[in-house]
Amino acid sequence: MEIKPRVYRQKLIESGDYVEIYDYENFIKINQKRRHGRIKKEKIKQPHEDDNSELSKVLKSEFSYRRSRSNIVRLVNSNPDLRVFITLTFDSHKFGDKPFTDFKECNLIFSNFIKRLKRKYPDLKYLAVPEFQSDYYHRTNIRKEFGGNIHYHLLSNLPFIENTALEKIWGYGFIKINNIRQVSAVGPYVAKYIGKELFDGRLNGKKKLFYSRTLNRSKIIITYSKIKEYLNNLKSPLKLLHETTYKSEYLGRARYRLYKNS
Repeated sequence: MEIKPRVYRQKLIESGDYVEIYDYENFIKINQKRRHGRIKKEKIKQPHEDDNSELSKVLKSEFSYRRSRSNIVRLVNSNPDLRVFITLTFDSHKFGDKPFTDFKECNLIFSNFIKRLKRKYPDLKYLAVPEFQSDYYHRTNIRKEFGGNIHYHLLSNLPFIENTALEKIWGYGFIKINNIRQVSAVGPYVAKYIGKELFDGRLNGKKKLFYSRTLNRSKIIITYSKIKEYLNNLKSPLKLLHETTYKSEYLGRARYRLYKNS
């Protein structure tokens, strides 16, 4: 039986053809409290976790944004068949100028849309993020008539489908379909659409990421010997794409490397 470490100083994350390696100056503790006979999932303490100052709130928001963005990129990289990028919008004029700003209501509409889509495409895989539209037109003080409406960014494995056909299944407004099969780095391409509006105050405490259970997940290794074994068993050397170092109060100095497994 493998004994999992209580602390680690190196972490490897494999997401499809991409490999990330973190080297930490300080030991990272793993919180493994038992609840009802089950092991609680790994939890890393966030920066300034016990500090309620305004600075602390900003740091937590930045930390949460970066972590969520990284999770999105990793999910996308782990599922290379997700190549159809769709934006779903609400057309208030179709519903008597009704605003679509209620998160719970819009999520129910989106959930029912996914159910209808799955009936037509049983093998559907998807990842979606909701956002609030800006209240003003870009770089102007002109307020939008229905600014603040929610919209959804949806990445899926859908086969070719006409806009009009998908609009009929959606039923609530306009859609835009981008086929990104020629995009080499889909994860960053999708992540650039995920702005900090994801952490709009109206989304506090709400679920911000929706995806199908059938998505492949990243493989995470934190045991030094297992990381060494993984690297030794590669058929060809990893290609370094990016490298950086950073420092934080909790992690100390850390080194980050991103590789492509060719």
